[in-house]
Formats: sequence, C-alpha cells, structure tokens
Amino acid sequence: MNRGKPATSLLVAWLVMALGGCAAPRAEVVVRTSPVWLADDAIYFLRQAGSGQVEIWSRGSTDGDRERFVASRESLPEACGVPAELFRMGDGRLGVALDCDSTRLLAFDPVARTFARIADLRSRVAEVTLSADLSNGYSSGVNERCWWLSTIGLPDGRLAPALPDLTCAAGGSARSPVLTRWGGLVFVATRDEAAGAETDRDNRRWSVHLGGFQGVPYKGIGPTFQGPPDLDLSPDEETAAVTVTKFDRWRLLLVDLRDGETRELHSSPDRLFDPSFAPDGREVAFSDGHQVKIVRLGR
Repeated sequence: MNRGKPATSLLVAWLVMALGGCAAPRAEVVVRTSPVWLADDAIYFLRQAGSGQVEIWSRGSTDGDRERFVASRESLPEACGVPAELFRMGDGRLGVALDCDSTRLLAFDPVARTFARIADLRSRVAEVTLSADLSNGYSSGVNERCWWLSTIGLPDGRLAPALPDLTCAAGGSARSPVLTRWGGLVFVATRDEAAGAETDRDNRRWSVHLGGFQGVPYKGIGPTFQGPPDLDLSPDEETAAVTVTKFDRWRLLLVDLRDGETRELHSSPDRLFDPSFAPDGREVAFSDGHQVKIVRLGR
C-alpha cells in the first residue's frame, strides 16, 4: 500500500538519516503523505510523527493553516490495520484504504464526520479508484520491481487482471489509475523491463495513458519521463498532474490529455508524491514526504 514510495515507517527512517545521519534527530520527524484535496478548505493526508502510528489529518488550503486531527486506527470502525492510502470518491466522500491481510476500504463523510465500511478486497493493493456508484473500480498492485492494474468488483471485492499487455508477465508496468466520471481510465505505464530491485530508483520511461477513450483499449499520450510516477486527474478531466523525475530532479508536470502538451509546475531535489487537484482545478497539492505543499497552475 505504498504507491511506489517507501512504506511509512521506512520513509520515517529515511528522513531521519537524510536530516541527521545516524545521530539522534534534534526534532521529531513528521511524515505527511497521500494528500487528497476534497473540498475548497480541506486537504486530507496521512500523518506519522516519529515512530508513532499513522493517522488521518486535514488542513486548509492556505499555507500555515492549522492541521486538524481526524482519526486514528482506534477511532476507525472495524479497523483491521493502519490507514495506508487516501483517495477521492466520486460522491464527495474520502476513501480510506487500510493495510490488513488484504485491503479494507472505508468511506469518510466530511459533513457527518462518520466512517462507513465499503468492502474488503481479496488481496493487498497499492492504489484504489472507484466508480461513483461503487459498483466497480481499479487498483494497482506492486511487488519489488513491477506494478499492475486490476479491476475491482464490488461489493465482493474480487480482483481481476486488466490490460494484459501492460502486466509484469508481459514486461510492462502500470500504476496510478484514476477513473473518469464516464468510466474511462487515466493511468501511467511503461513497457521497459525493470533493471533494478528498488522501485524508488526507477529509470524506466513512463508516459500517461488513456484507457477506453474513443473505443481504444488504451493509448499513450505526451512525452516519456522517469518515475515511478503518481497521477491525479483535473476536475474537468482534461489534464493530468504527474510527479516524475527528469535530469535528477523531481518535477510536478501537467499533461494535457487532448494533445499531450506538457508544462512544469514545480521542481525539487526531494522526492515528490501524490498530486491532488483542488476542486476548482486552479491549484495542485502534493507531498514531499515532510510537508503537504500547494502550487497554483497560473495561466
């Protein structure tokens, strides 16, 4: 359940080493990942302080806004494991994936501030996107060097391989699926063979792909880049925000799904994760492991 980034506890250890070597850190390391911009004034994310448990928090859309505790494992209904991923649901609720022996899906209603159980998937997955009517969805699974997409059947949680040409067995890799309102699929994929054992040092050539558009099973669009990338879809479903590597820097890119035109929004020597569009499509939130940051799209 790590979307291609280190598991949360490993990410904490990595940040401690990066900030202070082997010596004890002067301040407690706080890891913030998986931001989801759910409403105009609410960005939800996973937060872990030091070696403590992973919790769900939220913050406003202005820099310096106070962070607010939402839930811990103890306050989640039927919690079989820790929160591992947050995702946006088509009905306005926040999706929560719990890392259990398999994957349990919950929905959080930000108005009523209540959680409801959606389904138990039949195996662990790394990412989830669901249709608005909760009848189906897609997930990505991950092993050491490869990601693959599966369809999700609800409510029984059955998984079935999708896009056989882009599976590990076929020498490909696909991840970061996002369903459109009309049932199309946007994701990133590569046909390059994995050369190393560490997924966070990926040098393969990835690109944005569209599935089910104009009757075509899938097609690539725009330039290739290194990854492993994370992707989100704009509210008007015309643009993808993608975190990638290029010339040894991490970059946040916008890819126009109509013509593949690409624009850079932000670059950093630090790893970037999990872009999430604002509801009005004018800004994008993302994580650098330490903080949830926001960048404005501009013109």
